[in-house]
Amino acid sequence: MTKCLAVSLLLACGGALADGAGTLYHNGKVTALEHAYAWPGPDPFDKTRQITTVVFADRPIDAAALRDERDRGHALETMLRGATRVDLNIEADGSVQNVNLRLGDTFGSQSGSGWYTLDLKRNDAQRIEGSFRSNNESDKQDGSYYDLRFALDLPGPADPGVALPAGGGDLGKAYLAHLAALRKGDVDALVGTMTRERAAELQAHRNDADFKMMFGFIQSQALRAPKYVAGHVKGDSATLDYQGKDADGKAVVSTVSMRREDGAWKVEKESTQAGG
Repeated sequence: MTKCLAVSLLLACGGALADGAGTLYHNGKVTALEHAYAWPGPDPFDKTRQITTVVFADRPIDAAALRDERDRGHALETMLRGATRVDLNIEADGSVQNVNLRLGDTFGSQSGSGWYTLDLKRNDAQRIEGSFRSNNESDKQDGSYYDLRFALDLPGPADPGVALPAGGGDLGKAYLAHLAALRKGDVDALVGTMTRERAAELQAHRNDADFKMMFGFIQSQALRAPKYVAGHVKGDSATLDYQGKDADGKAVVSTVSMRREDGAWKVEKESTQAGG
C-alpha cells in the first residue's frame, strides 16, 4: 500500500503514465519539446490504412480543443503555427512511416530504416507507448537528432454536433456570400465574411506592393460550382462539406470551418482536395 501511494502521482496505482516529451538537436541547437499529442488517422498515402501521429512541440497543445476536431492534423497546423515540432508517424504494424520536422516556416522529412531505434511497447486503437531515438550522435551537430518518449491515450472519434439543414441553412448562406465577395474582388465585403483573426491577416497585407497579385491567387483558389453535401454545428463552431470544381474544372471536395462571432457566422478556414 505504501509503495502504491508513493508512486500514485505517476502511475495511479497501476494506471498508465499519460506523457510525452523529448529533445531535438538540430545543427548544434538544442530544443526541448515539452508537449506531446497523439491521434489516429488515415494514412495520407493509402486512405484504406491507419497511422498514428505523435506530435512533439515546444509550445503547449490544447488537447481539449482538438477533441472534437474532425481534421486534427489541420487544427494542429493552426495551433502550432510558427512552433518547433516533430511529427512521428507510426503505422499499424509498428513501423515508422516517416519523421517530419517543422522549424518555424521550414519543413523537413526523414524516412527509411537504420538511422533510428524505436522501442514500441504499445500501439493500438486506445494508446501508444514507447521511445524513439536517432542512432548517429554526430547528427546532433550536423543534421537532426531525435530523443523522444511517449505514453499517450488516443482520442476517440470527434463529435461533429448537430446536423445542419439542407443547403447548410444560414451558415451555408454565409459561406456563399463569402465566395461571392471573393469572386467579385470586393475586399471590404470579403473581410466582413471572415473571422476577426483571418480578416486581420488579410488586412495586414492590403497596402503591400504585391497585394493585387496575392489576392488574385486567393481568388483563383475559390471553389467553383459549390454543391452542399453536409454540415454540423456545435456551439460556436461549425463544419460544412462541399463538392465543386477548381480553377481547371477538376472535381474537388472542400471542408469549410466556420465560427460564430458577435452572433454572426464567419469563415475561419477552408481546405480543398481533389475528389468529389
